[in-house]
Amino acid sequence: MTLIIEDGTGKPDAESYASAEDLALYAVKFGTVIPAGVPEQEALLRRAALAMDGKTWKGRKMSSEQALSWPRREVLLDHEIKPNNYLPARIQYGQMALAAEIHQDDIDPVEKRKGAVTLERVEGAVTREYATIPNTSGRLLPAAPDRPSATQFSDYLQRRGLFAVRA
Repeated sequence: MTLIIEDGTGKPDAESYASAEDLALYAVKFGTVIPAGVPEQEALLRRAALAMDGKTWKGRKMSSEQALSWPRREVLLDHEIKPNNYLPARIQYGQMALAAEIHQDDIDPVEKRKGAVTLERVEGAVTREYATIPNTSGRLLPAAPDRPSATQFSDYLQRRGLFAVRA
């Protein structure tokens, strides 16, 4: 089934910001691993678009009927409000980076994954210890914050980087 691509008009049935062909070109350019088949690539793009819908973006949806989070209105970026049909290229690149990250999470064995840093000591040489990830958890860990998609999305999210909440 062919992906319905968002073109900035706020399509009510859009499923992705990028096509499988775009994803394949992205993978070649950046040396990422993706599935060879177009249906599998399209499925990855759909999964990435769903994950993106869970983020808190700047501005508001252009229309309540649109399927995806972008295009948006009232997006303030670099001290200017972007047009209502604004669909940044970095949203498309971010979706493709996220799709590649999701695929990497799918194919990486759990034993190779690293948990959060629980110990780090600097005395000449650096010692770093990671939390153990149980094989029986049945849960995939979300993409790490140092992945390329996080960088692509950072200017367009409501909150970026570290923030404090006063209790």
